[in-house]
Amino acid sequence: MMENVKSTIVWFLLILVSVVFVSCKKTPKAGADEIVINGKLTNSAGKVIWLSEFDGKSMHRIDSAYVEENESFSFTIKPKYAGFFIVSSHKNDNAFLIGNKGETIMLTGDAEHLSSTWNARGSAETKRYLTYWNVSRKQLKQIDSLTVIFRSIHMEPDNLSLRIRMDSIFNALMETQREDATHFINKNPGALASLLVIDAKFSKLPLFYEERDINYFKMIDSGLSKTYKGNPLVNNFHERVQQILKSIKYHQHNNRLLPPGELSPSYTTNR
Repeated sequence: MMENVKSTIVWFLLILVSVVFVSCKKTPKAGADEIVINGKLTNSAGKVIWLSEFDGKSMHRIDSAYVEENESFSFTIKPKYAGFFIVSSHKNDNAFLIGNKGETIMLTGDAEHLSSTWNARGSAETKRYLTYWNVSRKQLKQIDSLTVIFRSIHMEPDNLSLRIRMDSIFNALMETQREDATHFINKNPGALASLLVIDAKFSKLPLFYEERDINYFKMIDSGLSKTYKGNPLVNNFHERVQQILKSIKYHQHNNRLLPPGELSPSYTTNR
């Protein structure tokens, strides 16, 4: 009889400990004034995962987490505004998230190749950006393949026609990428993700130039002023657009005074 009672007590305690353990491991969820980023990355056990905030110009490291064997980690942020948050384990290899208050974001991917594998759910803005980034990743893979081929034939003088062909392919990829970026901005002028897209570079080349593409900058400025009024990222972008407009006005004024090809009156040639 006593043996049965002891056995029952032992089983009860085991069950109780299991329940407590599971409850302690429960995935965190964001409160109304929080952003929670829960991550599960393969090849991350034993690594340190860094969380940084991007202010539109530079990154600022704000937290870190040591990853246990289960390859899971979590960050909790209490931001004043929606913003850009970067998760990374290596330099120049990261996941770019856009978080807002009340969002619980689930991040997955491979810690060894995060930039090319990350996926996320739980954030509407991040979802928008990810649709664009997924297309960009495919284009960049093609650029990587072209680069490998170009390097292999670079020193061979008989392959001029092939190099010209490769240049043509690159220009076509560049144009496709710009079309994708333009479509994204036209569709999402009031999204923070558009700030990332308009400043994005493709194979180190900008897709948009401030003065040439001022209409796209103005479109985003107008859209964001309605959806994210008061956000520092939006305020800074508005100031930037105003500076671009001043620069355009200045250049137009100078061109009227001195048409292209004419010498300044203060410049005299030697006779």
